[in-house]
Parts: sequence; C-alpha cells; structure tokens
Amino acid sequence: MTMLHDITMEGASFQRRALFVFAKFVELPLLRWSYQLLRGRWKWLGSKPLFKKIMGVVLARPLALYGDSARPVPYKEIVEHINRLDGAIAVGACRCRISHHSCPHPLDTDIVIRTGTEAWLKAFPRDYRVIDKQEALNIVGRCHELGMFHMLFFHFPSHGKAEYVICNCCECGCVPYIINRELGQDYFPLLRGRSAAVTIDDKCDGSGECVAACPFGQREIVNGKGSTLDCFGCGLCAAACPANAIRMNHTEHDCYEHPHE
Repeated sequence: MTMLHDITMEGASFQRRALFVFAKFVELPLLRWSYQLLRGRWKWLGSKPLFKKIMGVVLARPLALYGDSARPVPYKEIVEHINRLDGAIAVGACRCRISHHSCPHPLDTDIVIRTGTEAWLKAFPRDYRVIDKQEALNIVGRCHELGMFHMLFFHFPSHGKAEYVICNCCECGCVPYIINRELGQDYFPLLRGRSAAVTIDDKCDGSGECVAACPFGQREIVNGKGSTLDCFGCGLCAAACPANAIRMNHTEHDCYEHPHE
C-alpha cells in the first residue's frame, strides 16, 4: 500500500506520466462514449438496467475509485482554493462539452492546475494557455453567475489524490455528473464535499428555490421549511436562497484530506 501511494502521489513520475496518457488518449473518447450511452444516440442501450449494472461494475466504479473522481466545491471555497494555488495554471475548452457538443454553456472553463497543467499543455499545446489567478477567478465567477457548480477532480483518488483540474459544471453538459446521476453513487461515486448545507429555520420562507437549484436532488420542503437530504456540498442551494437561510457548514472526512488543504 505504501509503494502504491508513493507512485500515485502528486508529482510522482508514474502519476505524471499516467495523467498525460489519460489526457492525451483516454479522456475524450471516454467522455464521448459515456455521453452517447447515457444521453445521446446510444441511450436505447445505456438506459437498460442490466447494461447500467454491467457498465457500473466493470468500468465506472473502478474508474471512480482508482482512476479519476471529483469533489463538488462551493463557490467561496473554490475562490479560496485558487488563491492558495502555487505553480502554473492553464485553461482550455471543457472536455465534456467538446466531446458531445450538446451544451450551451461557456467552453473555455477547464482550469488545469498542478500536475494537470503540465499534462494538458503537453498533450494539447494549441488548445490550452497559461493564465494567472485573476483570470481563473474571473472564469469561476462568470460560471457561478450562470448557476453552474464547481468540482475539483482528483487523479488516483483512493491513493495519491493528485488534484489536477477545476471544472465548472452543469447538469446538461458535465459527463461525470451525468454518469453519477444515471448510474448512482454506488456505481460511480463522487467524493462528498467538505461542506454540507444546513437550513436556518427562522429565516427559511419555504420558497423552494433551493430545491430547484440543487443539481443532486438533495433538497426538499418539509413542513414548510427547506431540508437537506444527503448533501454533496456544491453550495448552489445556498447561493439560490432568496432569504439567505442556508449556510454551508464545514465537515471533516479523512478520505478528503489533501496536502494542499
């Protein structure tokens, strides 16, 4: 286990090479095929329960546990994270949106960081460009204003947890989100956020804006008040609440600990 951790930790030679191979040869075909199976031309096959189970067991779950997964991050937290970053940052077209061309949201929102910057600049030198922190903050700010949510992706999430990209996501375009929603958390687990939504009852007016805003379907109205089910931690409900009746409380999960946080 120690050796596996050593070779998959952020910056290790194997981790950097594996991330480059993923960026150059694996990511786009995987995103394209997944989208077509779950939302596109092959949905007739991908919607079958047996196929979903096979896809989940054989491909999706191993990928999420040992290859690549993401953690939803509230806007305020992603801003703080960008401000803490060291090293070069680059941006390019969202890999999900260019893989299926079925989403109207902005394209230049794929913010690669740390070892991700090296991998994607090397794999796609014409498609990615180096930016400063202020431009990265401007990008996530614009996406936040559009009601999009942010996810921090990890390479080898079960071991090295090498963070490599900040994605600005939406329900219609984000393929990892779509896989999670279609196959479920058991077959394609996303990492839970480090914050969870809590309703301030004496402020809540029961408008239901939070229910409509939650991309994970984890808000409901109970006895006229907003209530959280199994929060993923994206923070969209808090941003959408007109009464400011939702706060994001920090939670502690050992499996999310990372040397940069």
